[in-house]
Amino acid sequence: MDLNAIAFQLILGIASAMLYWIVSSGLTFTFGVTRVLNFAHGAFYMLGAYFTLSFFALTQNYLLSLFLGAVIVALIGAGCERGLISRIYGLPIPFQLILTFGLVLLFDDLVRIFWGSVPKMMPAQFIGSINVFGRILPVFSLYLIFAGVAIALVLYFLLSKTDWGVEIRAITVDPETAMCSGLNPAFLYATAFMFGSFLAGLGGGLYLPISSASPGMGEHIIIYAFIVTVIGGLGSIKGAFVSALIIGIIESLGALFVPWMTIALPYIALSAVLLVRPEGIFGEE
Repeated sequence: MDLNAIAFQLILGIASAMLYWIVSSGLTFTFGVTRVLNFAHGAFYMLGAYFTLSFFALTQNYLLSLFLGAVIVALIGAGCERGLISRIYGLPIPFQLILTFGLVLLFDDLVRIFWGSVPKMMPAQFIGSINVFGRILPVFSLYLIFAGVAIALVLYFLLSKTDWGVEIRAITVDPETAMCSGLNPAFLYATAFMFGSFLAGLGGGLYLPISSASPGMGEHIIIYAFIVTVIGGLGSIKGAFVSALIIGIIESLGALFVPWMTIALPYIALSAVLLVRPEGIFGEE
C-alpha cells in the first residue's frame, strides 16, 4: 500500500469537501432558519459562476469578481425570498420543491438567453502546481481548502459573536418566543436566505478555475449538497462541515481503491447513515 498516494488522495478529497461544504452550508443555513428545502440553491450556484465570469471580463480581478458575483446572487436570492419563498413558509415540502424547482427551470433558461448554451471557461487562474508526496498538486486545491476553512470561521463568528447571529439562533430555536421578544421574523428570514444565496454564488465562482460554467451545472452540485445536508443533519452547520469532509474523503479514496464504484459511494454513505441515524449525524429527531 502506497502511503504517499493515500495522503495525496486525502488532500484532494479535502479540497473537494471544501467545495461541497461551501455550497451545502448555504443550503443548511437557509433550511435551519426558514425550514424550506430550497432546490433553487443549485441555480444560485450556477448564477454565481456566470456573474463571476462577467465581472472578471470587466475587472480582470478574480477575487473582486468572486465577491461581486456572490453579492449579486445574494440580492437575487433576497428578491426570490420576499416575492415567492416567503409565501410558502409552513406549507408541506411538495409545495416547496415545486416552487423552487420552477425557479431552477427559470434561471436555466435565463442563463441560456443572456450567456448562451455553450460552456464558458475563465482565463487560466491559479494554474501553478506544487510537488506533494512525489505527485503534482494543483495550487488551487490549497486555495479551496483555505476558502472552506475561512468560511467556517466566518460562520462561527457571525452566529456566535454578532447580534444578528444571536437573533437567527433565537428565531430558529423558538420562533414564538423570539417574536414575542420583538424580533422581526421577516427581516431575519430574508437576510438568512440572502446569506445562504451568497454562499451558493461564492461556491459557483470558486468552481470556475477548475471547470467551466454551463446551463444546468447547478443540478449536479445540488444533489451533493442535499446528500451532505442530510448526512450531517438538516439545519446543522457543524454537521454539514463534517459530512462534507466524509463525502469528499470517501470519494477521493474510493477513486484510489474502488474506482469502478466511486460515483455510488456518496449514495451508499447516505443510505448507511439513514439506516442507522435517520435524522443525520448531528440532526435532531
